Amino acid sequence: MFNHTELPADLARQRVIGAAEAAAFLNISLPHFRRQYRLGRVPAPIRLTERKLGWRVGTLVDFLNAASKMEAV
Repeated sequence: MFNHTELPADLARQRVIGAAEAAAFLNISLPHFRRQYRLGRVPAPIRLTERKLGWRVGTLVDFLNAASKMEAV
């Protein structure tokens, strides 16, 4: 079975994940993630299909890094 952690770093950042995985990545519940999305407090998704949204891992990593820098100030 293929493991995404085996991807080169630049490809891993381009990987697209769904809302449930994005919530887990940010260590928050799915309902909380959805609320934060509606309020514009998490990165904007990309539209995969008419009804399906996804988030790039790299965008979420950058979001976490920016949030941790804000907390450090």
